[in-house]
Amino acid sequence: MNSILSILIIFEKKIKMKKILFALILSFGFINANSQIVEEYGGGYVSDNTVLDKIDIEEVGRSIHVASVEEGKLRVRRFYRGKWEEFDQTPIEGIFKLKALEIFAYKAVPYVFCYYDDKMSVIRAIDDKWEYVGEKDFGVGSINNPEFSVIGEEAYVIYEDKDYEMIRMFSLLDETWYDVDVMPMEGVKSYKLAANFRGDLFMAVMDAEGIIIKEVDQLIASMDEWNDLTKKIKLEDIARIDDFEFVENKAYITYSTTTGPVIISLEDLSKKWETIEDAADAEVPFELGKADYNLNISEYHFFTSMSSTGIPQYVKNNKRGVWGAVTNLSDKKAKSLASCEYRNIIYAAYVDNATGKLMVKKIEKGELEDNKKPVVPTKDDKKDDKKKKKK
Repeated sequence: MNSILSILIIFEKKIKMKKILFALILSFGFINANSQIVEEYGGGYVSDNTVLDKIDIEEVGRSIHVASVEEGKLRVRRFYRGKWEEFDQTPIEGIFKLKALEIFAYKAVPYVFCYYDDKMSVIRAIDDKWEYVGEKDFGVGSINNPEFSVIGEEAYVIYEDKDYEMIRMFSLLDETWYDVDVMPMEGVKSYKLAANFRGDLFMAVMDAEGIIIKEVDQLIASMDEWNDLTKKIKLEDIARIDDFEFVENKAYITYSTTTGPVIISLEDLSKKWETIEDAADAEVPFELGKADYNLNISEYHFFTSMSSTGIPQYVKNNKRGVWGAVTNLSDKKAKSLASCEYRNIIYAAYVDNATGKLMVKKIEKGELEDNKKPVVPTKDDKKDDKKKKKK
């Protein structure tokens, strides 16, 4: 009788172990199916040189391009046939203090806006040869927070002129840069430029009451006479516009509240903005850094930013109300962060704080390798986490 009982007990234990093992397999399968793989792209570091702390990354003509300043010279490289290549030497050099750097793709032509040493320059590469757009340099004076865009091969720069307390605009007309007043700075919290798929350029401006969006018209001097995209978006207690862009036929604006990012969207030819994602609905509250903030829209919403401690990070939203956890791209501090999207893969570039070198990584979905599977926290790990929270 005792032998029968002992056999039954052993059998019951085996069944329990199988259930536990099966549950663990399922849980790992679920994690892997929803995981993001972060890997170095193109060998990781773009070059052995140190760079200044303003960079950018963009997909142009089906290749990933990065812009940086090394040894005082603007360098633009693309990843082509398995390596980073500098297809032509840019004409901008002798840079001492870099304030802004941006790559812009217009019909597979890379444009680069560079604000340095209290002046601005715009170049583009036609048939892989760099040339200046308009005059060699322009905009000497008090320039803050420039926003750059290209429409119909014409470049635009919106900026703050603190000497005259005006928002001003440089636009290119007959190869000459013209500077005009747009609106007084008083009450303006933030502004952004974005263009739709038809080639219309819009300027979004935030004040204490919300956001107005105007279609830019360089032939009309007064912004009040520019056409409105929609009625004013009424918002209160919002610090800035984090991101403004058009993807296919939709407009997107992102801003942040005390609970995290909010994304609102406008269908083409519609007049009503809709809130499509709000971090306040996330199951687990999270905090996303505010520096070098960027939204990439593909099959998901991907945010990249720099944490308050200088760590490059990202968070994913699946476009169905589900927010992932804020994840570090590196455990080391960085000086600058930029990101772009191409074919549902996110490419992130940052300047490693310790080495001063430019690193590129890619983020894509897929199953983790066995040696990269998530580590299940032990009881000691959980105790350590509690101690850190108490501190």
